Amino acid sequence: MKKIIFFSFFLISCSSKDFKLPSIKSESRYPRLSPTKNNGMLMSWFEKIDSLNWAINWSEFSDGEWSKNQTISKDKDYFVNWADFPSIYHFGGDTIAAHWLQKSGQGSYDYDIKVITSYDRGNNWSKPKTPHLDGVKGEHGFVSFFKNLNDQLGLVWLDGRNMGGSHSEDEYGSMNLYQTTFTSNGELNLEMRIDDMVCECCPTSAIRTENALLIAYRNRSVKEIRDINIIRYSKGTWYEPYAVNKDNWEIAGCPVNGPMLANYENELAIAWYTSPNQTPTVSVSFSMNEGESFEAPFKVDLSQPIGRVDLIWINNNEVIVSWIESSDSTTNILARIVSKNGKMYQPQIISKVEPGRVSGYPQMEIVDDQLFFAWTEGGVEGGIKSKWVSVSEFR
Repeated sequence: MKKIIFFSFFLISCSSKDFKLPSIKSESRYPRLSPTKNNGMLMSWFEKIDSLNWAINWSEFSDGEWSKNQTISKDKDYFVNWADFPSIYHFGGDTIAAHWLQKSGQGSYDYDIKVITSYDRGNNWSKPKTPHLDGVKGEHGFVSFFKNLNDQLGLVWLDGRNMGGSHSEDEYGSMNLYQTTFTSNGELNLEMRIDDMVCECCPTSAIRTENALLIAYRNRSVKEIRDINIIRYSKGTWYEPYAVNKDNWEIAGCPVNGPMLANYENELAIAWYTSPNQTPTVSVSFSMNEGESFEAPFKVDLSQPIGRVDLIWINNNEVIVSWIESSDSTTNILARIVSKNGKMYQPQIISKVEPGRVSGYPQMEIVDDQLFFAWTEGGVEGGIKSKWVSVSEFR
């Protein structure tokens, strides 16, 4: 007899702490969060100017308040996409970096990465720089920023210079993984290819510990196995990529579902989605050796996950993982606490969302004992939605 397991969870209410929500116009899209070193965060997003044009805006949360919205860039020929969207990154001090994707040709996937930096906390921005030097009209995106072991600003991206002009079978080459860094005076160093065959459109993730830089991404083998890989830089060497877990997910096309790394000092956690044998799963795994290896994963979903994970440490023993999951009647953003020994609390519903891709990748950040969530909703009254939730509500 098949064993049936029933789960109970509730839509958690907004936090009682007097943290305000950002003021964002309707029809805005795709927030991206970045923690700051003063227990706050930055948020960037697409904001609609008119029926044809967008701006990329940002705001900072500090001391319980959101700053006045400011514009990073506007009136560009942006590539606007639910999975591959602009970001903002706090490098340290008053240095901030941001990126967007700008159309470079007539093809659906012809777009370049544009990176700008500010050394006065967003009052002035540099001219945009393109980190890839190939000049190919093709896909370049899914950027993750990082600080390397020499304290330089770096970024990693998926690079389609060898794919051809589209994702059609007739022009289906190999997506590459590239990285580069900026010098201390803002000049770009040479780009470097670090994997020559990866999944075509899954977001990347990058994190630094004391002695290592780690990049997580979805790999692609010649047999169409698309598991999550780690490539690690330490002691002056890029080590060979390895699979976080041998899920052996064989799938002919990209699932558009990337991993998320997080660290607490030199301990790491990673969350990801997989679906071998049509068994969708969201898993979390921990590393106690700065990413040299990861331990056996813990399954955290309720059996119908869609994925699109986020992950954050809340203390030296526990993380909170969020993801999107379907139920019999609704689609929900869920989150739950997972400890290093595998102990888990019941999942909580952050919000109901429309099914499909409009919700993008929900974002999560922590300030004191409060979690901030931001996502996109569709419909006439749609746009970016957000809420604060106390960590205690997850226990």
